[in-house]
Amino acid sequence: MTQACLISSTYTLTGKWLPVHEVTSYSGIVTGGIQIGIIVAMPLSGVLAETKIGWKLIFYVMSEEKEYIESGLNVASGKALKTPWKQIFTTKGFWDLMFTHIGAVIGFSLFFVDMPTYLEKGLQISLKSSALLSALPYVGMLVGGVGSTIFSEKLFKRGYLSLIICRKLCSSIGFVGMALGLTVLSFIGPENKTIAIIALIVALTTSGFWGAGYLMSYLDLSPNYGGLMFSITSCVGNVGSVITPIFTGIILRNDPADISRWRIVFLITAGFSILANIIFLLFGSAERVDGMILIIWKRERLIQVQFSSNESHEESIL
Repeated sequence: MTQACLISSTYTLTGKWLPVHEVTSYSGIVTGGIQIGIIVAMPLSGVLAETKIGWKLIFYVMSEEKEYIESGLNVASGKALKTPWKQIFTTKGFWDLMFTHIGAVIGFSLFFVDMPTYLEKGLQISLKSSALLSALPYVGMLVGGVGSTIFSEKLFKRGYLSLIICRKLCSSIGFVGMALGLTVLSFIGPENKTIAIIALIVALTTSGFWGAGYLMSYLDLSPNYGGLMFSITSCVGNVGSVITPIFTGIILRNDPADISRWRIVFLITAGFSILANIIFLLFGSAERVDGMILIIWKRERLIQVQFSSNESHEESIL
């Protein structure tokens, strides 16, 4: 519950602090911290779980992480803006992101929650080895996320593709790549461990392209309220993260060694990925929404644009 605010607040800070022409690439670097944490935590957890203390040591070690607090930015917060609830809930792009986000969460939840079990029970890989292998796909996701945001930004800046085409292209790579990886996994057993690991890495590497795809559309619609919109869609989308392990358990019937039942899980999840991509391709938008105004503050004073008549107004970016 306490972690729920982190990503949405990151979107808010990203929208307010990063220059518009660099927001895509730097967002990929910022959100890449998620994958770095997973990459470190998973293999470390496998090692800690095999000590004399056992799995409890994992929680002891994680709780000792130091907290660093940055202060003294000396930046005024500015006057509070009235939240444009009407504009948010009447924006088609917002509802598109809602359904797209659900599809992404279902796929990511399967990997994050159930993949270690699949590696250990389905592919018959040891706990220590499966913990290490579980981290490898997130290395790919980190590379895919950072690489795609930088590459997408260059394509847009040089005029090769429009912003919305960049978003839809990267989202398609992410969702289709996820679906293909899961489809390959559904027809592989413990006799093909290497191919299965490659499929896992490909699936999560391509899903990293979401960082330059639909996830950036929140800031495209509104830099000022992108974090708020993400928190709303994430709240609904996390229903998928709750349902996914439940339905996975029902389908597996408490027998995670049954590869044929994993096939059902993987193919259903692949179907959700394709559906989410279709929705974003049809209805996704990168156009700024009227009424969602970003007011820029600097050095405790509102930036003003001077006209030749010496008149000024509050600078706003729709």
